[in-house]
Amino acid sequence: MADDGDLEASGLLDGLEGEARAEREELIRWLLERGVTVEQIQTSSAPILLASRRVIGDDGQYVSARAAAEKSGVDLELFERIQRAMGLPRVEDPDAAVFLRADAEAGMFARDFLDAGIEPDELVQITRLLGDGLARAAEAMRYAALATVIRPGATELQIAQDTEALVSAVAPLLGPMIQDVLMLQLRHAIETEGVSATERADGRHLPGARLVTIAFADLVGFTRLGEAVPPEDLERLSQRLADMTRDVAVAPVRFVKTIGDEVMLVSPEPVPLLEAVLELVDETDEDEDLPRLRVGMATGKAVSRAGDWFGSPVNLAARVTGAARPGSVLVAESAREAIGDDDRFTWSFAGARHLKGIKSDVKLFRARRAETPE
Repeated sequence: MADDGDLEASGLLDGLEGEARAEREELIRWLLERGVTVEQIQTSSAPILLASRRVIGDDGQYVSARAAAEKSGVDLELFERIQRAMGLPRVEDPDAAVFLRADAEAGMFARDFLDAGIEPDELVQITRLLGDGLARAAEAMRYAALATVIRPGATELQIAQDTEALVSAVAPLLGPMIQDVLMLQLRHAIETEGVSATERADGRHLPGARLVTIAFADLVGFTRLGEAVPPEDLERLSQRLADMTRDVAVAPVRFVKTIGDEVMLVSPEPVPLLEAVLELVDETDEDEDLPRLRVGMATGKAVSRAGDWFGSPVNLAARVTGAARPGSVLVAESAREAIGDDDRFTWSFAGARHLKGIKSDVKLFRARRAETPE
């Protein structure tokens, strides 16, 4: 326990007066009782969350990249690549003890994956994707935790105590939760990604290009809307679109990603994808809170890498989306031919357009649901 003189000398109360000073002093004394050091408090931008950080591994100990690499049995250069893939910064001196022990040792999984036969470059890519996705999940969890514990009139100490209690209760649940969600995604990825006879004969390590149909859907006027509504409302609208898209993306249709106000879907079969995006347009038209949606589709050979898709139909579908009218589904000729004659849809020719980045003019067709006879 620090006495009053030590606390004054630490500078931790500088610039604070009245109730704010009393609250901070109460918080600091509680943190010191729990083993948090004065230096840790001084260097923290959020001392109110120091106790909860300790629950998830921040013990104040620092190690070097070299020490962590040697402990894991992984080459230093590869270990540093994995650290950066997880989101840790590049450090010039591998012998400098600048990484939190828990952060540095988070890469200990590398040796087991390498021993299982995973190539180093593939391991770095997997780690990067997990790091990117889990960074967003961690931010959402942080927001949810603070939203849970912050209440009118709560003091700094009360928020710190409540956050520590919440994190202590939730932390043991995160591992099983992440594993279950990841295994679900892996099961579906393995189910839908085949390997052709040619690829097997050639012994190719990665599946090649596939004939797929790509669709993009974006909210019309979203950028202008950002000038009139708070950022929180924009985020809510974007999340609403993502949730609706996941609901309509029934196998073989797969939700690929969200890009701000835009979503991307893929399917090896064009008809289910067209049905999905028509349903999505109908649902957004009925939602008074959402701007209208426009959709573009194209079919062609594309390759799946790192959870994303690359190839000419991806670029074409994005360009077609930009040419679509609000509330419409615009289909490139490639997708129109792939869908063929299906009495569930009606078509109107929307003209041939020169689209940015596409060499030849593209014939476009507007797709609608066929009216059901009464």
